Amino acid sequence: MGPCMSVLEAAGVNLAALPPTGPYAMSSEESLSFLTNAATFDSNGAGKPFGKLVQLRGGSHTLAKAFGLAPGGTHNCFMYVDKAECKISKDAKPLNGATIDVSDGELQLWYCQGAAISMPVACVKVNGGSARAILPRLHAVDLYVEIDGKAYADGHVCYGSDANLSRDKAIDAAVKNTFEGELWMKDFLKKGPSDGSKPWATIVKDERWGDDDGYVYLPLMANDVDNALMGDDKLTYVHSLMSKWAQLMGKIGAGAHSFTVRIRPRGVIYKDEDGAPMFDSIGGGSDDNDAVLGMCGQHLTDPNAPGMSATWTMTLDAAQASGKGPVRKAQEFTNWPAGEIEECIEMAMDFANKGVCGRKAAEMAPKSKCCHIILSDGDQGSGIKTARYGNGEREYDFFCAWALFKNANGKPDSLGAQIKFVVKKKKIVNFRPVDEDWHSAGFETAAVGVESVTGLTITNAEIDAAIARDAQYY
Repeated sequence: MGPCMSVLEAAGVNLAALPPTGPYAMSSEESLSFLTNAATFDSNGAGKPFGKLVQLRGGSHTLAKAFGLAPGGTHNCFMYVDKAECKISKDAKPLNGATIDVSDGELQLWYCQGAAISMPVACVKVNGGSARAILPRLHAVDLYVEIDGKAYADGHVCYGSDANLSRDKAIDAAVKNTFEGELWMKDFLKKGPSDGSKPWATIVKDERWGDDDGYVYLPLMANDVDNALMGDDKLTYVHSLMSKWAQLMGKIGAGAHSFTVRIRPRGVIYKDEDGAPMFDSIGGGSDDNDAVLGMCGQHLTDPNAPGMSATWTMTLDAAQASGKGPVRKAQEFTNWPAGEIEECIEMAMDFANKGVCGRKAAEMAPKSKCCHIILSDGDQGSGIKTARYGNGEREYDFFCAWALFKNANGKPDSLGAQIKFVVKKKKIVNFRPVDEDWHSAGFETAAVGVESVTGLTITNAEIDAAIARDAQYY
């Protein structure tokens, strides 16, 4: 190594070409420069430019490919669909400048990027001959809304399956359900953006947008809440967002209007219990995080970031301007083997009040008992199935059901709960046969021994409608 050559240069990192050190706003000019920067970021010993290290996956990859988005090319786009039954990658249309027909009561917006939604806020040169892009952890996206030239700054926090939660209770729920949320999230959400700007709403996910997530999904109008959710339990803001949007439409009234929406993802770098900074990164790694410690706090998106706002027009009818959001219907009773229906309903009705389902019910519908069972498909279809794991290590019979619990106050519009859980009977444990009874259970999670259930709010009136609908099975 020559006397003027640094460890980084010896490792193949072109220091002169690296983006600025930072910190700076996400999607600012400095942040966006990573997408076209030719400098190499060491990754597992193979130096590559930032754009080559971006790896979108799943739906993010599909949409980026469909819309022609990529680092170094077209970076982002704002799209929409106005039909419930559609294929996003095929049927979505550009939002900016559109005149949208919402006569079917459907409007879902899609903001998509060719890179992760959480964009770089710094370029750090670290020990060991590498450099890396620093990305804040991203659990929140601020939405700024103007209608007919008037800005709305209600400051809603959209989180949780109960669309009627107050702002404070939504924040408390998000903190509780977010890993290490108690270390940073309450003030982050309560105080709003650190630049003092006033969003109309902030959507919140307890499982963050990661370094492979390239879109923000904004369903504003839908006739069916669960169809808008697309079966994705990670979309923890959807029902609340649609409810708040409906209330806003009630304020502006029926007729033709012009709408502008700007999104500003808001990230955070926080300290864990040991004082270490928690963040995401792309490129080389190191245990030396001293350079990042000084960056702890909120990280905002540049308010003038290109492509992150769109303006369109649409006409609302009287029903759409009523202020009433979409109502969740009960789940459908699936095509169940006739010989098992009576037995499974009886067992599920009893076990719904126990175990992880009973605990969830006590949280969502206090002082209520299960009043209705809807037999549902599991990952193997309908009916009693057998699951086997670990080459004979364990085996059990199971079936899935939705348990409905009314709100104890009895009012038609009050929210009760519908909870999907599992009824299970263990047959083999640790390679040994066991003789156990059926019992209440949940769905297995990544944590060993931890089970979860899916809990959704539903009105007492819709529970009564489900009971009448399913009378043939009882």
